[in-house]
Amino acid sequence: MKKIDTSINAIKKHIKSKTNNNPDVIFKSLTFMNNKINVIFCESLSNRDIINKFILEYFEEKNTEQKNIKDMLTFLEENIPTHKTTPLNNYDELFYNLFSGFTLISIDGYDKVLSIETKATLNSSISTAQNESTIKGPKDAFTESYQTNLGLIRKRIKTENLWLDELKIGKQSKTKIGIMYINGIVSNKLVKEIKDKISKINIDAVMDSNYIIEAITENKNNVFPNFISTERPDLVAMKLLDGRVAVIVENTQYVVIVPITFNELFQSPEDYYQKPINVNYTRIIRFIALFLTLLTPALYIAITTYNYEAIPGKILINFATQRDGVPFPTVLEALLMTLTFEILKETDTRVPSSIGSSLSIVGALVLGQAAVEAGIVSPIMVIVIAITSISGLMISYLDTTNGIRWWRLIFMFSASIVGIIGIVIAGIMFLINITSIKSFGLPYLSPVAPFNRKNLGDTLLLNNKNRLFKRNSLTAAKNQTKGKEETKNE
Repeated sequence: MKKIDTSINAIKKHIKSKTNNNPDVIFKSLTFMNNKINVIFCESLSNRDIINKFILEYFEEKNTEQKNIKDMLTFLEENIPTHKTTPLNNYDELFYNLFSGFTLISIDGYDKVLSIETKATLNSSISTAQNESTIKGPKDAFTESYQTNLGLIRKRIKTENLWLDELKIGKQSKTKIGIMYINGIVSNKLVKEIKDKISKINIDAVMDSNYIIEAITENKNNVFPNFISTERPDLVAMKLLDGRVAVIVENTQYVVIVPITFNELFQSPEDYYQKPINVNYTRIIRFIALFLTLLTPALYIAITTYNYEAIPGKILINFATQRDGVPFPTVLEALLMTLTFEILKETDTRVPSSIGSSLSIVGALVLGQAAVEAGIVSPIMVIVIAITSISGLMISYLDTTNGIRWWRLIFMFSASIVGIIGIVIAGIMFLINITSIKSFGLPYLSPVAPFNRKNLGDTLLLNNKNRLFKRNSLTAAKNQTKGKEETKNE
């Protein structure tokens, strides 16, 4: 790292040559108490009101005071009315601060530059969660501001044991990555593993938290995620108290939580704001929806293609009557309708909301009815795909939804080859697949496989004790009782 020059003209020349004389990098030359000074800032990233009121006006007001200042750098660091000043001694730090919205003050004859925080507000304000909506519970969601996201977590966990480690990743972007955990609850081995993996990432730029998690995960070739990417601060706070680690990425409104288990992908923070008996009913519905969205098309293909004996005769006759005149085999019919729904779903996501709702109505009603009347698909197939699609909408995490889509296709193709036997074979493959996954050392199907009776109270059903008094012993092995004084991990 090149050290900063002592001449303000040399510093100015170096910055201009490295930035190709960018027009939004501003230099303002001043004389303050017989010292030549340059005020340097990036106009597009800095707050000009703060620069004018607290830096330039300060120099103008105090310049009439003729003092014999021995160390001008220390004097300015202690007296400029701002909450954060940092001396910099190399050009790498200088450019990082300059393009992070800080104002730099270089003094002729000094080999250090003073950095003052004057960031402009370039992030969206705190709003409600868009993709993880809640009826009962906090409404605030993460934003693109790194410091705001830290504050949303810290306001929920006001303890000195909430630790934060920071790294900068990306040769060009120099994106700030925060690793947050609660000392005394989390495993030190887990924290070290995550820090080591992140520090070894060699990439030009980090644009999203997925850039980081995809680079450090051991689950690269599996369609199911071994992490949770969430926009809800309350969920992050809950998981931190359970011994998990949160990875916070600058300029991203999603925070990544690791490690996680498969059943947590079908849970919601709102589960802990209601009575367990009501939550248990909802959780059972979610798992029923999982099986419906996975298996409904495959079962229909199997019983109408191979396993006629599996359904009563009257229903079989009804199915055959409805399929009379349909030119496609059942599996192709199912694939056609599934593809149509996926296109409608993507269109609804990408277009403006005012248009998207209209497209959904047109696609669901007009196209579906027209396809049935034209004899392209049977009415029962429309019902099957509708049940499949509606059930899939109960799963809020996009990564999980994408994984289920792939496995739904696998079940459908297996059913089209050998019927229900194919579904059983695909089911065995599915179990083998998710059993083999580990999330940073934590078995994906725990506490079911391997079996752990202590943690069964917060899987399919929620026990009040697990909600209020007990932590997950698999992730908080050193401190399993909530409210107990934290102890240091070994």
